[in-house]
Amino acid sequence: MTCTKPMKPFQSILCISAMFCCTQFCVGQSKEIDSLQALIETTSDTAQIKLMIDQGYLLRSYDRKKAIDILEESVEKSKGIGFIRGEIQGLFSIGAIYGMTGSYGESLEYFNKCQDLAAKHKDFERILHIYNSYGIIYKNIGDYPTSQSYYLKGLQLVDSLQLGVDVSSIYMNLGVLHDLMEQEDKAVESYEKALEVHKGPDLENLQNSVMVNLAVIDLDKKNYRAALEKFLKIHAFYEKREYNIDLCESHSNIGNCYIRLEQWEKAHEHLMKSLELAQQLSMEQQAATAYYNLADLMLRQNKLDEAIGYSDKNLLTLEKTDGYQRKQEAHEMAYKIYEAAGQLPKAIYHLNQTMAYKDSLLNETKIKEIQNLQVQHDVYLKDKEIKEGELQMALLNTEVLLNNKRLAYMTIIAVLLLFSASLLYFRFSAKKKSNAVLMEKNKLISHQNEVIESMNVELEKRMLRAQMNPHFIFNSLNSIKHLVNSGDRENALKYLSKFSKLLRQVLESSVNVSLVLKEEIELLKIYVELEALRFDNSFSYSFHVDENLDLYQNEIPMLLVQPYIENAIVHGLLPLEGPKNLQISFNDRSDHIECIIEDNGVGFNPKSNKDKEKRTSRGMSITETRINALKKFSDQELIKIENLGNGDVTGTRVTITIPKDQSSTSEQEKAIA
Repeated sequence: MTCTKPMKPFQSILCISAMFCCTQFCVGQSKEIDSLQALIETTSDTAQIKLMIDQGYLLRSYDRKKAIDILEESVEKSKGIGFIRGEIQGLFSIGAIYGMTGSYGESLEYFNKCQDLAAKHKDFERILHIYNSYGIIYKNIGDYPTSQSYYLKGLQLVDSLQLGVDVSSIYMNLGVLHDLMEQEDKAVESYEKALEVHKGPDLENLQNSVMVNLAVIDLDKKNYRAALEKFLKIHAFYEKREYNIDLCESHSNIGNCYIRLEQWEKAHEHLMKSLELAQQLSMEQQAATAYYNLADLMLRQNKLDEAIGYSDKNLLTLEKTDGYQRKQEAHEMAYKIYEAAGQLPKAIYHLNQTMAYKDSLLNETKIKEIQNLQVQHDVYLKDKEIKEGELQMALLNTEVLLNNKRLAYMTIIAVLLLFSASLLYFRFSAKKKSNAVLMEKNKLISHQNEVIESMNVELEKRMLRAQMNPHFIFNSLNSIKHLVNSGDRENALKYLSKFSKLLRQVLESSVNVSLVLKEEIELLKIYVELEALRFDNSFSYSFHVDENLDLYQNEIPMLLVQPYIENAIVHGLLPLEGPKNLQISFNDRSDHIECIIEDNGVGFNPKSNKDKEKRTSRGMSITETRINALKKFSDQELIKIENLGNGDVTGTRVTITIPKDQSSTSEQEKAIA
């Protein structure tokens, strides 16, 4: 039988096991496995190896580790006696078992070994099955173009060598792939083609596989009752044949239909049976699917605590498997659940993870396209060099021929002119076509280079943000050193305690490019408190936050404001004799957040300030660069510094205007993260 299509996020992922093998072995009962063991002990070497392969494949549904151990032993025995076909079959079976349980890295490793050996010994039929298996693996990790290319390679291999084998499984898989790409007409056409070209004895098995895929299409069209009717018929077929792996998947599909029909108890019953079978068979991918569907079921019933539990198990299971798409869907479900539960910080975290996996898929595809384009360009240049070399050699040979045949000078000249004219014409035509192709490829490469340049710019922004934390930590450590050197042990210990609290909070937030306003203000309060302690509470300070400002919805770049507060304290307040006061305000200004840092210090002298520009601190230099990056989101002046005083009254006010809408930059920076 063949593998069916992975469904949309609300559907289960259908079974991949049957496509990893050339023949469908029925899952035997324990007495069948025992009888094989008895035969193994009494048969010859090659027959013994064949029986070990059969035994290992039968055991895959009960004990994956034992099955792999038996198959690896069969491979070693095959090598020992030079039984190539047994070695090929053993490697293929191991790759198939890893593929069934979602261990795609190990699966590809064994399939690659099997392909090398099969190609060396011209076992083209086995190569066909390997191409089919590659297609399934790449489909399951979301790389549809690569998956389709392997299916088509398999069909081309059969046509070119006239192998005369059954290719119905490949057409079934192509149908699944078309359905995934929302090409339903092509999917149905491929399923019908699979029934048409089928040559095996078990037509009923294939018909049930087609019915599964048609049921999936019914689900896509939200025709849930029709889909449920088909799945129930298929389920009875699997129970009759004791296909445990397929039964696991069937329970999942039926459960999903009942979810859509809001029959909660039946949905829960089937999903729990699917989970139980998945755990029994060590099917990590199917177990993750069961957890996902159970989380969805509980969310629909507003059982949020149970939904959170299943969602966490889903994410934990997916850590052991490959594939960004499944992880993206899992984090998206977790986001919905935590949002419904009112746990906004966790909801935001899972939403960010969803976007990160989405961007990772996109970036991975772009990189592959660039690499393929570069290879094609290199091949073109090599071909061009070879053709030019061949042309030069032809011209040299023509000159030698003319010198050797002077008696037939006029005839040779005529022939040469005709040959040269034809050669130049075809060369001109070929070069014109080649140049057109080259120009098109150069345009594509230029476009990809622009994309890479854009990514580099965003990466530079992230690096600038990353430099803020060391600058901040060094200043704090200098403060602790100052207190220790002054012999102020009590304040040094207080400062060190508060600094550790601040450092912990900074490190916990360091994975984020931006912080919600609430967290940023908390960091700044701890920082100002530490500075006050450092300077013997020689200045007073206050924070004012506009009550209309949403502290959890708005984000600002991390530690953007801190260097200006530091300047106000060190260069404004400390040189002042008398009372010192620092006021920090955050105000809501429509599309902007206005941060005002005001002190009653000595102010600043524009003339002396010009001299300081040559020795600007590292922290302020980085901060100015970060603020310049925000100017694309606003046409306002983002930094305004002004003296407050006249005569004896002095002071400085720094106004920082931070745009609220920084969504595009935020998404790009998170993708780079």
